[in-house]
Amino acid sequence: MDLSEMFARMPYNDHLGIELVAAEDGHAVGELELGEEHSSNPDQLIAHGGVAYSLADTIGGAAVISANFTVTPTINMRMDYLAPATGGTLRAEAEVIRNGDSVATVTVDVTDEDGTDIATARGTYKTGGGDGGSAWRGENAE
Repeated sequence: MDLSEMFARMPYNDHLGIELVAAEDGHAVGELELGEEHSSNPDQLIAHGGVAYSLADTIGGAAVISANFTVTPTINMRMDYLAPATGGTLRAEAEVIRNGDSVATVTVDVTDEDGTDIATARGTYKTGGGDGGSAWRGENAE
């Protein structure tokens, strides 16, 4: 599975502007340049919390995919927001901290371009049991 190609084909990533910078061996990095369309405030750019959440979830999933080489749907994610994102580029760094037979656990840190901590998250993703099959079922499963 070519992770870069898969991410390039995901409409939601394109819609938000999420870019996968790197993903290998259970570690992933991604970025998102904030624009007015990401704001929850009509008078100034203050990113909606869902933007940081989506970035964290997407890059967390990329970290798990890079360790398991299969699609890994999110089971759960908990996020703590630490500061408002008010412009520039957000960066998410994710690390798989446990890669079990059916579930992987990931930590994700989201920062702005000045290095300010914007959010931290912990997510769990379905790994499909490590049998090489997809955790997604249906006619489009790979």
